Amino acid sequence: MLMKKSGLLKKNNKGFTLVELMIAVAIMAILTAIVGLSIIRYIEKARKQKDVAAAETIYKAAEVTLATADSEVLGAWENSTGNALYTLYANGETYKGEFLAWARGQFIYNDENYEFKNAWNNAQAQWNFVEEFNPYIGQSANSKTFNKSNKGNAARFSYTKTKDPKKRYKQYADCWMIFRREDNHMIEVWIGYKPSGQIVQAYYRLYPDTDRRWLK
Repeated sequence: MLMKKSGLLKKNNKGFTLVELMIAVAIMAILTAIVGLSIIRYIEKARKQKDVAAAETIYKAAEVTLATADSEVLGAWENSTGNALYTLYANGETYKGEFLAWARGQFIYNDENYEFKNAWNNAQAQWNFVEEFNPYIGQSANSKTFNKSNKGNAARFSYTKTKDPKKRYKQYADCWMIFRREDNHMIEVWIGYKPSGQIVQAYYRLYPDTDRRWLK
């Protein structure tokens, strides 16, 4: 009788079947994928917050420049330079803005692109603005002549890959942009794409009031 019971116990001790093992492996794979995606999203969000912090630094430097600028530089902000205004869209609001300065960030084509430059080469007052603005973010005082000793000190656009929200260009955002709103003359810091020798393409406003589309 004991032998029969022992044999019965041995027969019932089969362990996991192949199907059960496959199900367990599938569940583990799904859980791993979910955790992996969560980590990726967290890293992406952290990178974007770093970009917003850099945009705030640029914004504050521009504000300080405006507060301490001489009358000629101040005039570049308060008066029209005669250049075209850009239509900007962020957080459901559409408005006009004047493009004042820009600098490459993620894609550095040459040393000179580390520095902020004025948006229009024929607007001397804007050159005066960037010459006063650049030292506040660790760049040279003369934006017309790149100072190699300052290489790498510029506030750069981090490596968050950001596509054109309007899908006009395949190119990721590659530069910082400083705009001045036409309606309230407030400074704004954007990221976007500036094709060589062509008009700038603004993608997302990072500071102030960061574009919600970019934070997704």
